[in-house]
Amino acid sequence: MATAASSEHLDTPLRAKPGQVCSVEKDSIPKDPQEPCRESRISIDMAERLVNHLVPSLQGGNPFFVPAFLYTYQRFATTQQVLELLFKRYANFRPYCEEDEQAKKTICVFLDTWMDKKPEEFSQTSALPIVKQMKNYLILNMPYSDLVVRVHMLLTHLEEQEATESEAKDEEASDLGSHTSQSLKSINQQ
Repeated sequence: MATAASSEHLDTPLRAKPGQVCSVEKDSIPKDPQEPCRESRISIDMAERLVNHLVPSLQGGNPFFVPAFLYTYQRFATTQQVLELLFKRYANFRPYCEEDEQAKKTICVFLDTWMDKKPEEFSQTSALPIVKQMKNYLILNMPYSDLVVRVHMLLTHLEEQEATESEAKDEEASDLGSHTSQSLKSINQQ
């Protein structure tokens, strides 16, 4: 059952536990969205709390939370981790439940916004697992959403791009092999 995060978690300030530091070094931000934040001092618990606040903040009309989240989340989690947390939080929906239907629409709005604001996180062939995960989630939970079509088109494009890159690497390897064998033949002839 998908329900909004409890209000006690939303109203509780995000504070460090004794001995825990909540600062982030500039160098801890991963350069690649798939690369884990090895040096981050903010825990995955913080990421989970923030992810749990995404849908309620959008439904509550907070115009600042999502842009701030998209700007900062890589300091404490990867794109993959955020999606896993979001999909885990909203894994089960009740049929014919208006509250759950609203949550589904809100998730689509968030994912669509994320793809618009941070296209580099979804447009590289290294993002194929993420896009596949997103498509699987959407097909299972929101099969008739426009976002399914967008994600499917992106996935098709990335798979074609990966195939092209793979063919180019195979050709390079083949060319290198033929040049090497020609060089060996000329050395043997001398």
